[in-house]
Amino acid sequence: MSRLDHKRGRFHADFETNEIHDALEGWQGLVGDYVDYYRFNAEASVMNDIYDEGDEVGKVYKGPFRTPMIHVTREEGLNQDTDTGFYYNDEIHMTGGFNQLVDVGWTWLEIEHDDYLRDRIVYDRRVYRVTRIENLGQIQGRDIVVGIDCTQVKPDELVNDAQFAKWAV
Repeated sequence: MSRLDHKRGRFHADFETNEIHDALEGWQGLVGDYVDYYRFNAEASVMNDIYDEGDEVGKVYKGPFRTPMIHVTREEGLNQDTDTGFYYNDEIHMTGGFNQLVDVGWTWLEIEHDDYLRDRIVYDRRVYRVTRIENLGQIQGRDIVVGIDCTQVKPDELVNDAQFAKWAV
């Protein structure tokens, strides 16, 4: 436990933070999960001028990056009765250790500046788009735990994304 006064002993905030990161990595290794993370590659993608859809080669992604998660929860979407019939979207909620995410190429700037909004995740044979990433815990400005929310990309929405063709059936 860290000291609460100005003296700096062996158990300072950096020591404690490193211990937490080690423990999260150990926990993930025993009971955690993995997702395949795809980073959107804007330079290699050819996008429609009006719509956020791919033209020619379409959207191109770097990856997949096998990404460790402490916990992944898949939530089945409810049927919504629309003009075109029933429609549902599954969602996943993931919790990951920040250091483990950095090890697979994430940075704090990517989380801070919404660079993830076009990224894709494949989990449980479904493709998801990232909708939100938030910091769930910090100690003296050092990120500890990150939460990631995603919503399912339906197979009919994947027809222009060649990398996800096997899920577009």
